[in-house]
Amino acid sequence: MSIKNHNVAFSWFGVLGVAVFLICWVAATVADPSWEFATNTLSEFGISDTDAAYFFNYGCCILTGALLAIFGVGNVLTAKNNGYLVGGLLLIVGSAFLALVGIVTMNYGNGDPHDVIATSMAAILVFSVAAFAIGNWNADRKIVAGTSMVIVIIIICMAIEYSAAELEAYGIILMFAWIIIECMRMITTKRKG
Repeated sequence: MSIKNHNVAFSWFGVLGVAVFLICWVAATVADPSWEFATNTLSEFGISDTDAAYFFNYGCCILTGALLAIFGVGNVLTAKNNGYLVGGLLLIVGSAFLALVGIVTMNYGNGDPHDVIATSMAAILVFSVAAFAIGNWNADRKIVAGTSMVIVIIIICMAIEYSAAELEAYGIILMFAWIIIECMRMITTKRKG
């Protein structure tokens, strides 16, 4: 099996990660109708008295984190430049923090450990997007690089202007759009070297 076929396999882990998160997000919303988009944080699902806690903690966080980490590993193994390598490593670390969000919930301690983990995850993933933008620029994939940088700029602007719940909801949607774009980029990438 060639590296190109591995690219496709690793890319599907990214697509599956996005799909699992979105399906579990919808399931959590159905299980806990009191939750409101961009009003409540997603982490509030994690401490819900309903089945939403299971959907969020195990689906949105732990399973999605594992799938996205595998996608990150694929990017590291097939990296053509340092931007992809650093981006892949940051994606692995950010995905591990995503899994931790489902383990260290808001009701752990006084909530501070959860907030530190969630904020760290978000920052690491934004740096991952920026590193991939550099990798794409160096690989002469200017449109993908530009798209990544636009996403970084939008997320930074939202962090300044939006509430935590708004930033989280819209930021996740932007991050998942970026992951799908990177999956498509990885599928079309030729052999390493």
